[in-house]
Amino acid sequence: MVEARVPALLPQGDFARVAPPGRSAYFFDVDGTLLNIRPRPEDVRADGALIALLKTLSAACGGALALVSGRAIDDVDRIFAPLVLPAAGLHGGEIRFPDGARTHASPGAVEAARPRLRAFAAARPGLRVEDKGAALALHYRQRPDLAADVLAFMESLVDRPELAVQPGKMVVELKRAGFSKATGAAALMAAAPFAGRLAAFVGDDLTDEAGFAFAEGLGGVSVRIAETDAPTVARFRIASPEDFRAELARAAALKDAPLR
Repeated sequence: MVEARVPALLPQGDFARVAPPGRSAYFFDVDGTLLNIRPRPEDVRADGALIALLKTLSAACGGALALVSGRAIDDVDRIFAPLVLPAAGLHGGEIRFPDGARTHASPGAVEAARPRLRAFAAARPGLRVEDKGAALALHYRQRPDLAADVLAFMESLVDRPELAVQPGKMVVELKRAGFSKATGAAALMAAAPFAGRLAAFVGDDLTDEAGFAFAEGLGGVSVRIAETDAPTVARFRIASPEDFRAELARAAALKDAPLR
């Protein structure tokens, strides 16, 4: 088990050295990692420069680049259209493999909780429900004073073994148990062209800690996008999505950079 520690700030240009495209399998979170978080999830959209960068980097790593998100894969596709990449959505609940094959999460497990969740949010102005189909998210960014109440309520919805709660940045989700960003990355890692490469997982949130542990367990690279050096399972830290995109641009230009 990987213990939380203070991550080392990765010097400028070092991402390409510790995780070179020619030898790495990349797993990137979306919100807070590649793109800044916005108050409304539906307002997030990648610009042309980021889409072009990911396309170039994917080619540089032989297609071993996946997006791993709490969002549904269809929503990830909306953000990065027209680019389509391998992906794990809904915290590993659904997966799109490089050959286009997909696994889908059933919405049945959260169906009974949906009306209760909407009623709870409607009675508390500022809370926002995000219905992902097979997962339900309750955002409290506009009501941080309700953080404890939101978590307690969401935990009360876990009335069967197949359900679990996933806290995140100003959000708590109800999802299928047994899935995580680690299980999503692991499923992709078992398939070509990811198999046999150095796993590099980059994220920013509590939901990404399992992914960091997954990469570290394989002897790979884990990077948290964060301004502070708060303890995390990740070994390295990059300060912001802007800095991370700059690192990716350098990595795309250094396809054959050796490991240090």
